[in-house]
Amino acid sequence: MKRIFITSVVALALILGSVVAAQALSGYTFSSYLKVGSTGADVSALQNFLMGAGFDIPSISSGAAQTGYFGQQTKAAVVKYQGSVGLPTTGFVGPLTVAKLNGTSGAVASGAVVCPVGYTCTATPGASTPVVAGTGTITTPGVGGSLAISLQATPSNGTSLSKGQEADVVTYKLQAGSSDMSLSSMYLDFNNRLWLYASSVTVLDGSTVIARKDNLTANDFTELTVGSNYRLNVPIVGYVVPKAATRYLTVHLKMLPVSDRSSATVSITQLQTRAVDGTGVTDTQTLASTRTFSYTGSNNGQIVVTLNASSPLQSLVQISQAAQTDNVLLAKYDVKSQNISGTLRSLTLGLHTQNVGLTALFGDVKISVNGHTYSADTIASTSGSWDGTATFTNLNEVLPADQYVTVSVYGKINQDTNGTLLTGASASTTLAASGTAGGTSNNPSIEDASYSALAVNSNTVAASTLNFSSSSATLTSMSATLVGTVTNGNVGGVSVATAQSVSFTFTMTAGNNTLYMSAVPSTALGTTTTGYASNTNASTTISDVTANPGTIAGDVAGSYFVIPAGSSRTFVWNGTVKYEVATGQILRTFKISRVNYGTSSSALTANNITYNLDALKVSPTI
Repeated sequence: MKRIFITSVVALALILGSVVAAQALSGYTFSSYLKVGSTGADVSALQNFLMGAGFDIPSISSGAAQTGYFGQQTKAAVVKYQGSVGLPTTGFVGPLTVAKLNGTSGAVASGAVVCPVGYTCTATPGASTPVVAGTGTITTPGVGGSLAISLQATPSNGTSLSKGQEADVVTYKLQAGSSDMSLSSMYLDFNNRLWLYASSVTVLDGSTVIARKDNLTANDFTELTVGSNYRLNVPIVGYVVPKAATRYLTVHLKMLPVSDRSSATVSITQLQTRAVDGTGVTDTQTLASTRTFSYTGSNNGQIVVTLNASSPLQSLVQISQAAQTDNVLLAKYDVKSQNISGTLRSLTLGLHTQNVGLTALFGDVKISVNGHTYSADTIASTSGSWDGTATFTNLNEVLPADQYVTVSVYGKINQDTNGTLLTGASASTTLAASGTAGGTSNNPSIEDASYSALAVNSNTVAASTLNFSSSSATLTSMSATLVGTVTNGNVGGVSVATAQSVSFTFTMTAGNNTLYMSAVPSTALGTTTTGYASNTNASTTISDVTANPGTIAGDVAGSYFVIPAGSSRTFVWNGTVKYEVATGQILRTFKISRVNYGTSSSALTANNITYNLDALKVSPTI
């Protein structure tokens, strides 16, 4: 994120007119701005000057490190130096600090600055309307305004964090009045020493980072009340809330990856914002609302469950019509025993199927942990639904402290005996983690060295849905619509016949084989018509088809379409449904009941899909 330094002509004049002979003190002319991560001769000269002036850098003065790298200890020394000479204590060696170090000969001339990468330095004359950059610009010069702030319900109290974890802990609503408001800072008050538990604080607008404080130390906080009240200033530059608009800012914490601290409860007790309106006046708002989160220290075991990054994404899985299909990877979950090692004793997985019953689909469910494989003790369906569970007991898998161990879940999929029973079925798994320290029904159940159950960070982790097909094809995104109405007039002196345009849409996905589908409606589709009156004026016709993607290599216009292995194409079949107005009843229900296809262009009806096609149905009514 860019940091923006706004320098007025008045400020430049003060710099240029400085009578402090800092150059003589430092014996060096600084030619660039410096920050954490900077290296080179300027950094070495800065460090030598700071230590010579009494601002210690312990790692260098002790001989453990050499000069030339700008680290956190150098930043702390810069902060102290800046405070001693009346400069803003930012820890950044920018225009003001370089000018102070160099004296008049090193000051910025005529408002020109040479900024480091990632920074923008803007000169603004006099005391005119403030100029900001980044997420917006003041568009209401000369208009006064204010910024109202309020606490949002989500995230709520009770967020649980352990070392190495990160999460959103509080969200604030900001609403501008009659002027754009340029937010300059947020002050967050904590009831505990946050730097002992957290490594960074980030402020986000949605997914956009607008400010961040990394590598937190005690130097970043002001102790307002000894032992109980600590204020963190999060500078925000260039973020504008437009007039009469609302924005939501979320505070996100990242905990230290290693800590020997005991468990603690930490609260954000107050937010204070400062924002500049179109007249250049600063509006300060204070909100004394508490948001609390908990930290689990290293002396308390805690189980964390997440989804492994390589867990399968939603996809089509080829199964067999001749035998069971074994070792189909359903999901990968990561389980970590934080702070202390543990032993995995039992685990229950949620199983969820569609279009087929649980036991009809699964012959077995297995898990693999640390190279060991276990079959489920029980696979049980929930009464009245296709959901159920797979339970694993008598496990004995060591989970080293603070290391994620992967639990891979595999399914044995039953034989698709007639090519239609399981084709079109889908399944997914979940791991619902819950439990307390010493509890008897924890999931997963993990014990420490004294055989006591460890607490589990409660959440439900869901894996992606897998679709199964033995015919190497599946249909999705199915729909049928009646489009327009056309009156044809009197037909044979009997009644008025009306025709409506109909459109049928579906997406076909090929599995391991390239597929072919006829472009001729009567060949590609099987249709069913029910409930119509006995006269010749009621009829249905499908006349043409379009594909998306359009024509591809292998297609033969007017003859057939190609669906390459592992890819999808969407087809729209267009036609007309005709019925009689005079009868006053539903005359016909028309649906596509079967889609034919082949694995070669010479056998376009060798295979078909007949499942879940109720979506491809129209019923014209009068």
